[in-house]
Amino acid sequence: HQSLTSNTTGGANTAIGQNCLYSNTTGTQNTAVGVGALTANTTGNENTAIGRSALVTNTAGTANTAVGLQALQYNTTGNGNTATGYQALVSNTTGNTNNAIGYGCHGVSSFA
Repeated sequence: HQSLTSNTTGGANTAIGQNCLYSNTTGTQNTAVGVGALTANTTGNENTAIGRSALVTNTAGTANTAVGLQALQYNTTGNGNTATGYQALVSNTTGNTNNAIGYGCHGVSSFA
């Protein structure tokens, strides 16, 4: 089902499910489980996405953990976020070091 299709030099990645890590080119140490998990990731590293569309739009974000349907769905370059639950942190795009646990937790802030 076309997982890791675009991979060129990325290593130590795990993709289980349709279109998981589909666009990954150089990202390393990513784990994607579920339809569409980490689909858009190209250079992001050390991400874990478990669930349909978890971290689906992440391109370069690093060290994110998303567990649940659409968890961190719209994250693109945010780093160090943890989202557990249906649509947890779904609206986060570039925020860093956020934690959300529970159904629909959407709080977003960024700390330097």
